[in-house]
Amino acid sequence: MIEKLKSLIEKNKYIANIIRYVYRTTILKYQHHKQNKLFLQNASSVMFQIDNVFEELKIDYWLEYGTLLGAIREKGFISHDLDIDLGLYLNDYSEHIQVVFNKYGFKKRNKISIDNGQYGLEESYIYKDIVIDLFYFTRKDSQYYSHGFKNEDGKSWSRTIQDNGGLIVREIYFPHGKIKKINFLGKEFPVPVNSEEHLKAFYGDNYLIPNSSWDPYTMAKNIKTLNNKIGVVKYYD
Repeated sequence: MIEKLKSLIEKNKYIANIIRYVYRTTILKYQHHKQNKLFLQNASSVMFQIDNVFEELKIDYWLEYGTLLGAIREKGFISHDLDIDLGLYLNDYSEHIQVVFNKYGFKKRNKISIDNGQYGLEESYIYKDIVIDLFYFTRKDSQYYSHGFKNEDGKSWSRTIQDNGGLIVREIYFPHGKIKKINFLGKEFPVPVNSEEHLKAFYGDNYLIPNSSWDPYTMAKNIKTLNNKIGVVKYYD
C-alpha cells in the first residue's frame, strides 16, 4: 500500500510538490533544528578526533566546503551547519582509511563511487551523531575536482537510484593549491593555501556575506553535470 502511494506521488507532480512543501516547512525544519543543535554541541570534539585519525593515517586532508567557509568567515562553524566537510586526494584512498576511522569510533554510513571509485568517490562517516563527509579530489593540471551527487528533478533520492542505478554526478572544479594550517577551534587545522580563491570559485565573490538561500546546484559557477557518469551508492549497517 505504501509503495503504491509513493508511486502515485511520484507520477503526480502537483501532489508531490505539495507534499514536499509541507515536508520542508514542518518535519524537515524541525529535524534540521534538532540536528543543528546537536552539531553545535559536539562538532569541536569530533574535529579533534578527526585530526587524530589523519595523524595516524599520515595522508593529507583539509577543511572543505561549508566547514572551510565557516573556518575562514566565521572563525568557527557556520551557525546553521549540520555536518563536517573534508577534502582529501583520491590517489590516497585505501581500505585502511576505514580501518583507522573505525578504530577511533567512527562508523561508515555510505559510499558513492564513480567507475568503482577509480574516477570519483565520496564517503560519509558518523560520530556522536554527526555526519562527516569525505570528498575525494583528483588533480588535473592547475585545477582539481571532486563530485556532488543529486536526485533527478521530480524524483526522490531512492527513486533516482532505483530507476537509474545511481545518482546524477556533478563535477566541481577548484584552482589547485597546497595546504597550510590555520587556527581553528583553538588548534591548527589544514586548509587550502589559496582559501580565498578556493571559496570564491564555489560560493562566488560575496562568500564573506552569509546567504541562507545558497543552493550549490543552481548558484555555484564551477559545477558541471557529467551525463556519462553515474554515482553508485552503497550503504553500510
